[in-house]
Amino acid sequence: MNEREKNSQSTELTQALEMYVKTIHDLESEFGAAAPSDIAERLQVKAPSVTSALQKLDALGMAKYHRYQHVNLTKKGKEVAEMLDRRHRTLLNFLLLIGVDEEIALSDACEIEHVVHRQTIEKLAKYLENNKD
Repeated sequence: MNEREKNSQSTELTQALEMYVKTIHDLESEFGAAAPSDIAERLQVKAPSVTSALQKLDALGMAKYHRYQHVNLTKKGKEVAEMLDRRHRTLLNFLLLIGVDEEIALSDACEIEHVVHRQTIEKLAKYLENNKD
């Protein structure tokens, strides 16, 4: 799957659903699967919100979800999660490079990553790659 396809998939997602994908991916990395209760705790939301989001992600083919069971990302969901992670790291690395305090850079990268255009990320990534120490 190329970058354009990955980005078109993520455009289907709201900022909230992107956060669910990232959270599931993080929990899978830690525990092998994501429990809805752990997702709710990490995102500080109530169980019905998690259920609704998981149903949407399942319908989009990004997660395998069955009521009262753990959830796992599909191949498509993992690819989107990895793209979101690359986008976040690119922004974070750029903000740190220009001297933004780490705590602020982390917060800003989380906010910016949901609204920044794909082309901007590509240009920032290229800039960072060309300006390595």
